[in-house]
Amino acid sequence: MRACGGSAPESALIAHVFGTVGSAALWTPLLRSMLGRDPLLTLRSDGIWMIVEERPVAVGGHLDEFVAVDVETTGLRPARQRIVEVAVVRFAEGREVERFESLVNPGRRLPKYIADLTGIADIDLAEAPTFAAVADRVLQVLGEGLLVGHNVGFDISFLDAELARLDRPRLTNERLDTMGLAGRLLPQVRRPSLEAVAEKLGVIARPSKVHRAGQDATIAALVAMKLAEHARQAGYASLDEVKGLGTRLPERPRQRHPRGRADLDRAMLAGVPKAAGVYLMKNAFGEIVYVGKAKNLRDRVGSYFSQQLGYTRKMDGLLESLAAIETVVVGNELQALLLESQLIRRYQPRYNTALRSHEQYPFIRVDVATAWPRITLAKSRKNDGARYFGPFRSASSARRTVDLLNRVVPLRTCSRSFRDARSYGSPCIELDLGRCLGPCVGRADRDTYRALVRDVVAYLDGHDDALYQLLWKGLEEAAEKLDFEKAEKLRRELRDAGAVVGSQRRIREATETGRCLLVLPAEAQGERDLLLIAGGRIWAQLRMGTEDGRTDFGGRLLRSWERLRAAGLPTIDHDSVDEAHILHRWLVRQGRLPGLIRLSDEPNWEAVLDAILALRDEDLPVDFRRLEEMDEALDVPTEEPGVDEVVSAVV
Repeated sequence: MRACGGSAPESALIAHVFGTVGSAALWTPLLRSMLGRDPLLTLRSDGIWMIVEERPVAVGGHLDEFVAVDVETTGLRPARQRIVEVAVVRFAEGREVERFESLVNPGRRLPKYIADLTGIADIDLAEAPTFAAVADRVLQVLGEGLLVGHNVGFDISFLDAELARLDRPRLTNERLDTMGLAGRLLPQVRRPSLEAVAEKLGVIARPSKVHRAGQDATIAALVAMKLAEHARQAGYASLDEVKGLGTRLPERPRQRHPRGRADLDRAMLAGVPKAAGVYLMKNAFGEIVYVGKAKNLRDRVGSYFSQQLGYTRKMDGLLESLAAIETVVVGNELQALLLESQLIRRYQPRYNTALRSHEQYPFIRVDVATAWPRITLAKSRKNDGARYFGPFRSASSARRTVDLLNRVVPLRTCSRSFRDARSYGSPCIELDLGRCLGPCVGRADRDTYRALVRDVVAYLDGHDDALYQLLWKGLEEAAEKLDFEKAEKLRRELRDAGAVVGSQRRIREATETGRCLLVLPAEAQGERDLLLIAGGRIWAQLRMGTEDGRTDFGGRLLRSWERLRAAGLPTIDHDSVDEAHILHRWLVRQGRLPGLIRLSDEPNWEAVLDAILALRDEDLPVDFRRLEEMDEALDVPTEEPGVDEVVSAVV
């Protein structure tokens, strides 16, 4: 630990003492029992062991005393976003002498990408103090000393914004930016991120990929002292010279990349209209290699002609292989979303990843028809009396959810049939671990077992959160025992389980949605598209032209209705789950639509036609603003009303 600057993550110590054989979790209790006896050692809340009397690294060149600062925020703009975590750590003579770090309640929901980046969840911030409550303590530790941080201007701008909201003056401390300093002293590090600079200098990096203010402030302090020593050895004699080095990054010569426009024939743009729809990109052999959607096809497709070749990893090779572009114009956002999904499933384009492997979406199966049910994954739905949930777009999330439930709920995981004597006796290790009630040895009470199965079914169907509270309790117990690796693993598993349950809830809500008509604008002026929706899916699509008479159109609509009543809709499967997700999500996001008309079991078709003909053009949804934002929205759990709550009229 001294060789590492006085502190080291627990995982590094386990590897050093016990080697890399087996799971690190097996060695954690033994390591803690060894190190916990030493009064000179302490385990910090971020999973790093440190020497108490030798606070991190006694190097520093000109840096005798300074304060390291770091904040985590809800976004990048200080005027609009808020701080969610703050850490200020005072150093003197190369050692930590004072520290304050705290979560901060921002008064708003945390964006998903911030939660993934930091590992902080909304529930963590619910009971946290506001910045007003911690401002005095922050200013006390900051004092008037030199402020050090990696891109420290970002952190100070957020602190200044929070102080301004409290009518307090801005910070006037001098500051040293380790990013700019590293750019000057370590030119071989092309992108001087905190991780890259710390690795180059041999400083212990953060124990996990998540960004937390406390550990990042400590790492920035260690990096600053190492860089100050480098500056002293390079001949910079004073602290002022060192601070001058860190004022800004040196200019790097820009590399010129070949542009897409050099290789693409702009004549392909000639037939692309300025309208909403779907575009299909083809290679020289006529194969469709990519399908996309846009509110303005001309602008979206034209953007490819000014992009660098291979401008993203996802698109490597797309522009080089492009030979032709075909477009399909639609009249509204929903049809663009649905058409894109259908075309991706049909053509399986090489450069589309989402929605392409729908046939591999798994189900979660609870075999409630057997004497002692168990929870497994299934590739398809069968008529075997079991409860099926899904299908789910993320196979890994579904698998981790099954593993989590099997670990927490003591149901059997074995494949015994319990139909003959051979199924009984010889219990497996799950019984000794307390993860099975033991029906194979006659220990399990049938009523207790069935109650657990009902809890699992209710949880997976999104009806009950009692099981979620049990899972969350396990996370809290792991945190109280300072088993941070287990707590972080449980947090990830809970996040995956939440996504799976949210997806199943949306499938259930879509299935339970009554039959209704959705009136949308068509691509031709004055025409309208009518979608007959049943069970969360589109049964029929009718085009109502300007020349269609009331009687003719009413007859077509009635015939579609009769076919629906005669045939019904099958259960949602691999081929229809994406459509159900898109339709349900779109309806909920749109809110109350005048063009959404719910149908009773015996509709009054004269009243239905009156309602359709009474709709004005401005009543129909034509908003394409969210068209490009729907790709990743299909399996994101949200607290949204059901579709029935947005139906505007009952006929």
